[in-house]
Amino acid sequence: MILKPSHKMKITFRKLFIFCFILFEFNLHGQFPEENPPELLTNPDATVVTSNTFKMDQNIHQGFFSGNVIAIANNFKMRSNEMTVFFDENGSEIKKLIAKGEAILIQEKRTAKAAQMEYIVAEDKLILTGNPEVIEENKDHVTGNVITIFRNSNQMFVDGHSRVILLRTTQAQDQQQKK
Repeated sequence: MILKPSHKMKITFRKLFIFCFILFEFNLHGQFPEENPPELLTNPDATVVTSNTFKMDQNIHQGFFSGNVIAIANNFKMRSNEMTVFFDENGSEIKKLIAKGEAILIQEKRTAKAAQMEYIVAEDKLILTGNPEVIEENKDHVTGNVITIFRNSNQMFVDGHSRVILLRTTQAQDQQQKK
């Protein structure tokens, strides 16, 4: 005998997915301070990084954060076990940063997690590796071997075993879910 899921079962599966996503989101948001650091009020372009330890090596133009690393700016929050920041030869500008170990990034409409995240400043490019996942606008879910996000053009590329789940709803469904 073949069982076909009824309409009621489909709604139940959808509600289960949404519940799991909300639980996932709650756990992610619980890992960050409730309020942004006060430095962001006086300097909106600032990024504040806290960690258990910090080491700077000006000879190789690198900074090393480790243990409970939290980076907060006005447009994102990131958490990882460690982070390496690469500076230019003058030590005045950040060229790239690499966050490793349970890296999580939260932006207004996007949540991402991966074993490693590399951000290349000049290209405004984020490269996610190690079981990367991206959730867009609390609906769409993207996985693959490597996910590359170009933030300035709002483009995303997935290399290797891409899986995309699109959960678009109508405007009426969106309003009903908000109630």
